[in-house]
Amino acid sequence: MAKRVRNSKEVSIEKILDVAFLFYATKPYDKVVFEEMAKSTDITSGGIFYHFKSKQALFEQMCDKFLLEETSMFLKLEKYEGETFEEYIELYINVLKEQKNKAKELGVDNLNMALINITNQALFYYPEFAEKGQKWVDLQIAQWRKVLIKSMVKGEINDNIDVDLVARLFEDIYCGLSYLSIANKDGIDLCKLRESFVFLYDSLKK
Repeated sequence: MAKRVRNSKEVSIEKILDVAFLFYATKPYDKVVFEEMAKSTDITSGGIFYHFKSKQALFEQMCDKFLLEETSMFLKLEKYEGETFEEYIELYINVLKEQKNKAKELGVDNLNMALINITNQALFYYPEFAEKGQKWVDLQIAQWRKVLIKSMVKGEINDNIDVDLVARLFEDIYCGLSYLSIANKDGIDLCKLRESFVFLYDSLKK
């Protein structure tokens, strides 16, 4: 299927959201102004207002994209068709690597610090974010659960494990290392994350 070509309006919106991500990742909400953002794009502040009628609207759409869509393993891996759980771990790590590389292209070296900074602001300035954020977490855990059940059925891992608990443990490992990496120059250490995932996986194998 041919890739859909985005129109100029969609391209402009994506540019604005990308710049907004950089600004909100490095500045508090009340210090971000459209005029400064405009200097980082080829779009005027008036053009930003044309697409986003308020600072609140821009912030919320930026959060939806970068906190709830771009970082969602459920959305990116829900159609996973791999054979083994270990293959899923590798795919998970590769998706995170792609996310880190994209963030660097936007000017953000530590993606995890950026996401945590924006999340903290969203809890104050985005009224529906807490509820949406919890749904995001539930979907990520559901994805782990789906892959665990598939591995159990195939006989790859023990069938007497508490699937819900183990699914939460995998997500806890990722979230915990993400938080602990906010002081690291490059964010989360993907090698350490892989080691932690594999350690837990090894304890589940038959």
